[in-house]
Amino acid sequence: MEDALKRLDKLTQEEVRTAIAQNLKATHTIDDRVKGVVDKVLAVGHAVRGVDARVANIDDGVQAVNDRVMVVIDGAQRAFSLSPEIDEPRCPRWKRDEGSCTTSSQ
Repeated sequence: MEDALKRLDKLTQEEVRTAIAQNLKATHTIDDRVKGVVDKVLAVGHAVRGVDARVANIDDGVQAVNDRVMVVIDGAQRAFSLSPEIDEPRCPRWKRDEGSCTTSSQ
């Protein structure tokens, strides 16, 4: 009877070791997969930073274009505004061609 209990105890310990080994193997597999996911998330994060930098450059370019447009608009407003020497605004070229406006130089 004592030998049977010893064998049962030995088998039980062996099963426990086998279960622990399988659990450890599964844990390592999951850990490897999680590391793979983390690597992919980090790669996406780096890609997003790259896109963010490009968008910032585009924003700078759009602002530069906007600034230039404002300079052109300001210049156009000055060109069509009244000057001290002329009592009427300058006539735009397309109206002069039509003969629909006169300037003091005509």
